[in-house]
Amino acid sequence: MVKQVTAVVIGAGNRGDNYAEFAVHFPDRLKIVGVAEPRKARRTKLQNRHKIPNDKTFSDWVEVAALPKFADCAFITTQDRMHKEPVVAFAKLGYHILLEKPMATTEEDCKEIVSTCKSEGVMLGVCHVLRYMPQTLTIKKLIASGAIGDVVNIQLLEPIGFWHFAHSYVRGNWHREEDSSFSLLAKACHDIDLVNHWMSPHQCKKVSSFGSLMHFRKEDKVT
Repeated sequence: MVKQVTAVVIGAGNRGDNYAEFAVHFPDRLKIVGVAEPRKARRTKLQNRHKIPNDKTFSDWVEVAALPKFADCAFITTQDRMHKEPVVAFAKLGYHILLEKPMATTEEDCKEIVSTCKSEGVMLGVCHVLRYMPQTLTIKKLIASGAIGDVVNIQLLEPIGFWHFAHSYVRGNWHREEDSSFSLLAKACHDIDLVNHWMSPHQCKKVSSFGSLMHFRKEDKVT
């Protein structure tokens, strides 16, 4: 019998809500037992969806970290620059970590996240979800089997939908690099992960990329 895993969601935005939905479809495998989210509407939505009691519903993750451990793992689905602190805090409490990508916005924070999870003996999973798409799995099998010969070059296009870019990266949470992360890190981390996943155990020898900001400029702003 599969053991039911319990989780607390730290950040009830789109990603936290989506990952928690697994508990609705597979209740014997996952149960959401807590949530921390500063926005009342988002917090209440996830609380009601998963029938979380009031005493396990919080507006700040710090309140959760102040309590004795009450779940197996923590979903860290806060904004990009708000990853390291809760990961470190919950790992030190013994929570296994499911962390939304990108891990963090600096190399130093990434290293601290990994070293803390290792020293505390907890599992760390980063949500590079494209690994599990059917087409990704098929490509992995084809490369591993040698069916397409030796792979010496991989070209990837990061096709951010115009509607997604116009909202998230112009008006939304990722509109300023100083407040979140630059789009190459936020989106192309998927591509980097795919290259590593497909070619493992081989390592990439050289990477080149190009792109430019052509349309979303101040001079093109609608008046």
